[in-house]
Amino acid sequence: MYEARISRNHPAAFLILIDQSGSMSEPTTFHGRRMSKSEAVALTVNMLIDELLNRCKREEGYRDYFDIAVQGYHGDRVVSLWGDPERTFMRPSELAGAELCRVDVQQERTLPGGKTVVSVISQKIWVRPLASDKTPMYSALRRCHELCSQWCSRRSNRESYPPTIFNITDGESSEGDERRLLDAAESIRKLGTDDGTALLINIHICSDESRRQVLFPMSEQELPEQRYARLLYRMSSTMPDIYGESIVRLRGGGDGPFRGMSYNAGMTELVSMMDIGSVSVNLLF
Repeated sequence: MYEARISRNHPAAFLILIDQSGSMSEPTTFHGRRMSKSEAVALTVNMLIDELLNRCKREEGYRDYFDIAVQGYHGDRVVSLWGDPERTFMRPSELAGAELCRVDVQQERTLPGGKTVVSVISQKIWVRPLASDKTPMYSALRRCHELCSQWCSRRSNRESYPPTIFNITDGESSEGDERRLLDAAESIRKLGTDDGTALLINIHICSDESRRQVLFPMSEQELPEQRYARLLYRMSSTMPDIYGESIVRLRGGGDGPFRGMSYNAGMTELVSMMDIGSVSVNLLF
């Protein structure tokens, strides 16, 4: 299980849910720059999309190894964040050259000797930031189930690597009680292909760097005595062994099994968690 090779005949699906509620306007620091959480999340998602496309680039063009969907939720809406809101899953050949714009982005890297190097790159932008209104997470999870169910039901995807879902949020849902949220998450985790069930990774982010971060916990006891933290834990998937080595490096230890979630993650940890969550790209033919 969780070992299907990714090819054009059997692509892998990535679905990203982004909390775009009003609290996402709060400031944070990313790559040494102050910006809103919504800007940092959008930038991180654009970087992941760019990386997925780079994995697909060949001399003759882009090979469609991935189906990628990005949905934003705020107020009472859950919408596709592609330039064409009617589109859901997009393929690399469709996304290449379809970015909305490019922006110069400052990046910081720490060299082995401890020296920090700052560089500026031209980042392609497909997804724009937004922060407004409430947090309809239940509706977002139901929409996620609908899209993943459609994807998994296609005969051509039955032998594919199962879908990976990232739900990036900074707060509690404004709709749906705890039981409904758990049921919605479970319905997603029950979907899958012949290679395994869908992986739901809930990434709770926080702009207060003084708060204790919890990344890929092994048990609820690692989390604070906070109802919402425990809820996210129970909503999230147990990560397969293929992810274990990368998770141990990020955490600095642990023997698993690990739950696919974070609590109070900073922006750097958000990038790390999405990198780990997309480790299946190493299964490309």
